[in-house]
Amino acid sequence: MPKPLISVLTPAYNRADRLPALKASLDAQNSADFEWIVVDDGSSDGTAALLESWKGRTAYRLVTLSLPNGGKHRALNSGMELVSGDWTFVVDSDDRLPPHALASIASTVPRCEGSTNCGGIVGLKAHGDGSPITGDFPEGVALADSIELRYRYGIKADKAEVFRTEVLRAFPFPEFEGERFMSEAVVWNRIARAGWKLFLLDEVIYEADYLPGGLSAASLALRVGNPLGARLFYKEKLELDLPAKSAIREAINFGRFAFHAKAFGAALRELSPRRRPLAILAAPLGWAAKIMDTRKLGKAAREKP
Repeated sequence: MPKPLISVLTPAYNRADRLPALKASLDAQNSADFEWIVVDDGSSDGTAALLESWKGRTAYRLVTLSLPNGGKHRALNSGMELVSGDWTFVVDSDDRLPPHALASIASTVPRCEGSTNCGGIVGLKAHGDGSPITGDFPEGVALADSIELRYRYGIKADKAEVFRTEVLRAFPFPEFEGERFMSEAVVWNRIARAGWKLFLLDEVIYEADYLPGGLSAASLALRVGNPLGARLFYKEKLELDLPAKSAIREAINFGRFAFHAKAFGAALRELSPRRRPLAILAAPLGWAAKIMDTRKLGKAAREKP
């Protein structure tokens, strides 16, 4: 098969029941100029066998990789080694793409490539029932990075990012031994800090289901259970030029997860001198937040059937 324009990259963990819906949405795409790379992150529900049964039966190139369970971020790092398209679209295993998605991305690529600092395209997401996830792009703005979208334009809703492969490959996810979660925002923010903008595509190119067992639903437990990654996430956010209110919030979260990691002193030394005073002042609130997290998760564990 010729080199595809777009590589759809999907990490999957025990989603044999959901992957067929994603595959059906890819089968229905108006454009066939793509490949699908699926990284099985140590599933135990027959995901590997399901993927194998699809080999040679798709109009697009299907590439699969099976790994021991190490978390989505490790699956993405490994999957990036298999990507051959010029553009990479990370699509979760429990989500889908509307039929026009890849064609819309392909038609937008020249507009991004016309700018020397455009490293990707960002489109809108909808819920699984088709209702839009609120958070419209600012009018009259063609290019913005992920940091500007959140802190300058106030857009907090999830969006769908498609990156130039060479850009995304240059920013692998950090990995900490024993931890299985790293927020995608760590990489998206690093790409932004390196000067790469995103072309704003005002179309729904992604349909998301937030399932009870998904990463979004388990956010607090994931961050507490992977405190080194969470500490890194908030440290790098704290180093940004944020509005005062946001800087205080991130300083509290930085201390909160540094305390979860039992390494506040070491974490403090990693901060730039300009941010250490704020982190020290916010430390008591971070400690209080850490205690509240522990109590909340303990209560949830006791009430779990």
